[in-house]
Amino acid sequence: MTNYIIIGVIAIVVLFVIVYIKMTIDEKKGADSPEKQKIQNIVKQTVPNSETYTIAYGTREEYSFGGGGRTVTSTTKYWYYGVAFKMDDLYLVPLSFDGGTLSSSQPIHITKSDLGMAEFKNGLLTMYGKDRKEFMNLFVTASNTKDDKYHPVNIQQKEEAESFAQFAESFARDINAANGITDLNAAKKEARKN
Repeated sequence: MTNYIIIGVIAIVVLFVIVYIKMTIDEKKGADSPEKQKIQNIVKQTVPNSETYTIAYGTREEYSFGGGGRTVTSTTKYWYYGVAFKMDDLYLVPLSFDGGTLSSSQPIHITKSDLGMAEFKNGLLTMYGKDRKEFMNLFVTASNTKDDKYHPVNIQQKEEAESFAQFAESFARDINAANGITDLNAAKKEARKN
């Protein structure tokens, strides 16, 4: 019995070391990765006056649950964006990673006047339309590593993530003030009723 415990502990330590080494390698690759450069180039080519914006990589995740009876299923959808932001302005350039090839679609331009309310919490910017229904959420995180097919890039962007957090807090505060939102939770409850 003691030998099994020792073998189990050794296996856990070896697994931890392997995972830690992989994460460290992915983080180093992401510091100035080809993916980061490609996304910056795409944003620079598609966003007007891009030199006045901070450029980052962002993601969106949407969870849904379904099923019937005793079976519950869950589905997660992922979206990827080149993000360009400055004081009152946000551009999202949809990205796709098909077969290892990075491509983009037309940018989505979002200004404060387009939104009914917004919330920034735990690194997530959630935006609501004038009807106060959620239409998009966006993460801009400091560390993105190629973990699986749903996390396709190695990008480290500490400064960009910090800048985005400052932008998102201000953006949400200004949107809510302009639309008379003083209690975000009450506004969300009211929107759910309608």
